[in-house]
Amino acid sequence: MTENQIGRIAVRFILTALAAVFMAGCAGVGKKIILPPEVPRDYWSEKKQNIPEREKKAVMDALEKVMLKASSGASLESLGISTLKESIVLLDNPKAAVPFIADAIEGKNLWSTKKNELYYWKFRYWCIDMAGYLNDKNFAEMLSSIISSENEKNELRVRSVRTLREIKAKSVLKNLFMETGNSAIREEIARALLSLD
Repeated sequence: MTENQIGRIAVRFILTALAAVFMAGCAGVGKKIILPPEVPRDYWSEKKQNIPEREKKAVMDALEKVMLKASSGASLESLGISTLKESIVLLDNPKAAVPFIADAIEGKNLWSTKKNELYYWKFRYWCIDMAGYLNDKNFAEMLSSIISSENEKNELRVRSVRTLREIKAKSVLKNLFMETGNSAIREEIARALLSLD
């Protein structure tokens, strides 16, 4: 092993140990575990009904452009750079963007026919990233289900952890740390928790 590999292993071990010590102190007897509030099924539908048509159209046009760029085979980095205009549209209309981003992440409604496409995970990655900028805590439940699922791509799981950190969902991250068996994901959760302290 090279010195860099040994160093990385040592840092990974230290971060995991620190997070375990931190979590042990937080999981004392008699403390309640706080779960993310469950978002009612019609929550996102209700939010969509109150959006003016002009804003709805702007958001949908922006998301469709992002979908097209994701399908072009672009890398995640170039996808992020090439969609700055679309990001601005969504950030200018956050109340309108939130329910449609939620649909895109879950592959619902308009996106249900696209979710089996090979590129769809890149579009979801982009939407999960955007959820952090929109800063709506109601994303916590759907993001935690992505993190918990072994069937999801690790890129999506790591991006979901980072988004939970961005929306400061500390209690959700603590629960996920205790439940997650994947060491790479646990390490990312540990980093997120340490950055929130």
